[in-house]
Amino acid sequence: MSGKVYPLKGNQAHAVDPERTVWLSASAGTGKTQVLSARVLRLLLQPDVQPSEILCLTFTKAGAAEMAVRVNEVLAGWVRMPDGDLAADLKAIGADYGPGAIERARTLFASVLDCPGGGLRIDTIHAFAQWLLSAFPEEAGLTPGTRAMEDRERSLLAREVLAEMLVDAQEQGDEETLNALADLSLKKGPDAVEAWLMTCAQAREAWFGAGAWVPPFGDRLNQLLGLPADASEADIAALCADDRFDTVSLRMCMTAQAGWKAKTGQDTASAIGQWLAASPHERVERLSDLQSALFTQKGEPRSLKQMLGIDPAYPDYIARVGERITEVAQFKALLGLAKWLLPALTLGRKFALAWEDAKNREGLIDFDDQIRRASDLLNRSELADWIRYKLDRRFDHILVDEAQDTNEAQWKIIDALTGDFFAGQGQHDGKMRTLFVVGDYKQAIFRFQGTSPENFAKARERVRKALAGAVANAQEARGGATARELLDLRLGQSFRTAQQVLTFVDEAIAAIGHGRFGLSQEPEKHFGDDRPGLVALWQPVSSEADDAGEDESEQSWISSAERRMAGKIARQVKAWLDHGFPLVKGRHRNAGPGDIMVLVRKRRDLAGLIVARLYAAGVPVAGVDRLRLGAPLAVKDLMAALRFAAQPLDDLNLANLLVSPLIGWSQQDLLDHGWREDGRVRLWAHLRASSDPFVRATLAQLGELLARADYEPPQALLHWILVGSWQGRRKLVARLGREANDPIDELLNAAFAYASALTPSLQGFIQWFDAGEGELKREAGASSDLVRVMTVHGSKGLQAPIVILADAAGNPDTSPPRGLELEEILPGGAGRSVPLPGLSGDEKVGRIAEAEAAVAAAEREEHWRLLYVAMTRAEEALFIGGALGSREDEPAPDSWHAQLRPIFTGEPIEDRVWGQRWEIGALPPPVAGGSRAVSGEAPFALPEWAVRPVGPEPRPPRPLAPSSLGEDTAPMPPMPPGTMEAAARRGTLIHALLERLPELEQDARAAAARQWLARRAADLDEGACEEMARAALAVLDAPDWAEIFSPSALAEVPLAATVEGRVIAGTADRLLVTASRVMVVDFKTAARPPRSLTQIPIATLRQMAAYVAALEAIYPGREVEAAVLYTQTPELFALPAALLAEHKAHLSPAQ
Repeated sequence: MSGKVYPLKGNQAHAVDPERTVWLSASAGTGKTQVLSARVLRLLLQPDVQPSEILCLTFTKAGAAEMAVRVNEVLAGWVRMPDGDLAADLKAIGADYGPGAIERARTLFASVLDCPGGGLRIDTIHAFAQWLLSAFPEEAGLTPGTRAMEDRERSLLAREVLAEMLVDAQEQGDEETLNALADLSLKKGPDAVEAWLMTCAQAREAWFGAGAWVPPFGDRLNQLLGLPADASEADIAALCADDRFDTVSLRMCMTAQAGWKAKTGQDTASAIGQWLAASPHERVERLSDLQSALFTQKGEPRSLKQMLGIDPAYPDYIARVGERITEVAQFKALLGLAKWLLPALTLGRKFALAWEDAKNREGLIDFDDQIRRASDLLNRSELADWIRYKLDRRFDHILVDEAQDTNEAQWKIIDALTGDFFAGQGQHDGKMRTLFVVGDYKQAIFRFQGTSPENFAKARERVRKALAGAVANAQEARGGATARELLDLRLGQSFRTAQQVLTFVDEAIAAIGHGRFGLSQEPEKHFGDDRPGLVALWQPVSSEADDAGEDESEQSWISSAERRMAGKIARQVKAWLDHGFPLVKGRHRNAGPGDIMVLVRKRRDLAGLIVARLYAAGVPVAGVDRLRLGAPLAVKDLMAALRFAAQPLDDLNLANLLVSPLIGWSQQDLLDHGWREDGRVRLWAHLRASSDPFVRATLAQLGELLARADYEPPQALLHWILVGSWQGRRKLVARLGREANDPIDELLNAAFAYASALTPSLQGFIQWFDAGEGELKREAGASSDLVRVMTVHGSKGLQAPIVILADAAGNPDTSPPRGLELEEILPGGAGRSVPLPGLSGDEKVGRIAEAEAAVAAAEREEHWRLLYVAMTRAEEALFIGGALGSREDEPAPDSWHAQLRPIFTGEPIEDRVWGQRWEIGALPPPVAGGSRAVSGEAPFALPEWAVRPVGPEPRPPRPLAPSSLGEDTAPMPPMPPGTMEAAARRGTLIHALLERLPELEQDARAAAARQWLARRAADLDEGACEEMARAALAVLDAPDWAEIFSPSALAEVPLAATVEGRVIAGTADRLLVTASRVMVVDFKTAARPPRSLTQIPIATLRQMAAYVAALEAIYPGREVEAAVLYTQTPELFALPAALLAEHKAHLSPAQ
């Protein structure tokens, strides 16, 4: 709306009726925010409605702010709007537009401003709960001064609680607690233990209230797992007794096996006979032998074909035997699991109780506490009426946005607020009270935050029944007022997306199946704008290194396919912006950077890499939508300065600070002035002893920091680093670009937040900062002319003309189900949900397997709903692509890419970036007059300089990795089977020896080589290992090259230099630097090494030429010698300078 009122159409107009309770299911892009705002306006226009009686609850702070701005802008505009225009606005939203209505509309803005609190109450559910608790702290059981807990406070408090619990256990001799913690740590690891304890702390309903779990609860745990309360080892043996195991079927299997004269049949029959002859306790021990004799590892009967020929009823016998074996195995596994879970749950309960005590002691509550306490406050009958009476406002009209993402605890608050809307006094006071709920089951994607879309459907049914009861008793309950049934409406007309894209969305839902989205029935079709639209599917990107432009040495922790995917996206976006991508919404124009949104399913390294590739390509791009505050380089550099001020003797931190933009040393400066013969001397002490003017200047700079650290709090010290004599902000932005400003500001905010909550100290701030992982969230609205890269979750509520799904080929099965818990089943329905720690596959049996399957099914449904949200972000063009796994030839069966591929029935189109693509629909015709991007919202023409984005800060040329300088295209003759693998392994082993042995004394190398090969190549015979050891030692002892393998030489040395305008970056395997010359050697593990200098591949010569050129720039005036060592032979080739000079031409920037 944004100050302008648009006419409502169809169900939009019905939904804003101020006298009806409405349940609105609104598909993506159908204008639900406009409907919400219009409904608020219609309510305000009612003579008997006061602004203080309206409550709007939204899912996000951004949504609340947007709605408040829309409503206030409209009301402000109505104050002095001409009567004719104001009447048109009122008519557009379906309101009365007579003189009386116009007069009232002009007064609404002042009425809203006079409302208690300064305006309409438009809040998130958490903000409303916090407001409610602050109004009634005593009634809610809160101590005065209680406040919401920050993430870092949560982490620090959790560690404090655990430490106190350990100290108490040691002082009191509580071996049970100590042993439980030790066993859990050994089994799962320290981080998993901390996560488990916090999970128990959040599972509050299991430990508090009537029916809570109170030790000893071993019997209750057995029942939870599906075992008898008094289950024991004796019960396992009882299951193997003749009266329980179905030995009749087992004997029939033995008879059939004995009838098969083959050795396998006789052995199986013998195994069965031995098992039957054993006692029940012995049978338990031999159960795995019986199982392996009768079944394969996949659980399939062995020799079934032969058994059918002997006894056609054999499948029935073996099936019953298999059921009994599974029953015994599961019982045994669950009993063992119960023994392990009992101390884990006991420990978790103890931590949860201590956690609650600590929060109360410190006066802190978390988000879950806010919702729980607010719900209790409104649902306790002895206080609810009094609290309502004491409230300075009474809510008669409640609006709920994004209701599909409201969890069960939050619905309890809404139910309490609307409890008497349709019954009791609320129906007898002669005043109509309404509830308006809007949501969309298809967009329920926040299960990981505890929400469940099933709550949406259950709440609708509760409201429907309540209203049906009110209708049945209307005459008596309303005193003549008319009660109306629930108005259940749907919105399917999109006002932002082209019809072609929405048609594809409908086809996708049909192809995947509406049931897999969690929908009970097929959804209504989507209707959009009649304008050109395009949906394209890109060929998935494999890990084949066929792009010479990709630098495989960077981001090696990310798969090569994802690196190539990021590079292809950057080239594609760059091509769109350079050559023009026509759009028609608003007006016919070419797309700009702000028209493009790149979406990923999860916040992983791929998103950051896409941002980096776009930035390198010169595309204006915003950073990822969320990042950990400690991750940006600017924050790391500033924290390095603070860490130095707190502890100057930390050598690694000081080295990081010296080479940061704050100090400005180069790596060579650090090597020249920081190297010391005695490694026991601290770097700080070494620098302080230097008389070099360059070092003394740095010491003066660092000394000023140390002097200020003695008396300034952290926030003041940070401020001085940024704007004082250090000029830190200017230096950081100059090096890292303008995007460094946001994390710098957030770090300052964090310092001020720390100082306001705790007694400030430098060491305290560092500890507080390290304790948590505060997130930096970028506002990714459509106003900035930058490409946006974000998760699908982060894109909720946003849209863009062009949307790219960057990881649609991802396998949803790679992540285990989250939040596994068991629902306790007790007579009377008094059971609790009990959390479970991370379990192995063998431990997930019985009820646990069923619970995991249910969680996995719910997450799979959300996987498909996430696809719906992603597709409906696109206004005019949707592009779908993804990277394959390292061992995958095609997308995973349940990936978005695989499920959408059958919809594209046309022939593939050759694509220079993607190889192939498939298309549905078409783009509008090209824009006349060139390819320059034009804003679609400019009200009048502006000069080009006014609309052209500033673009990124200049960066150094893209680094050139020497290893990427071309490929050898000459075909190689085939090698005998197995020879290639053996040769490659031999080369790799010798390579490893050449890396490790030079660090040892010469007389110790032989023994060390044999010992290392005995461990790493234990499957090879002694002769082969001895031969490889001799080969490696022969190279190390060669007189001509002994110096390069001496302890004075360096191994795995990173190199970087600018040569003829091109940055060369790589890693040398061995490097020796003397006063007059530099020697560099690179190891090659080629399975077919050359036999002479003339056979060395061109790519290798280009690589070594790049190394020589870089070293000549780094060490001017020194002779640089290069050699290549082929480790498979092994043989060392010295490369003449004249030969390498021929290949330096390939280092030009055009390469």
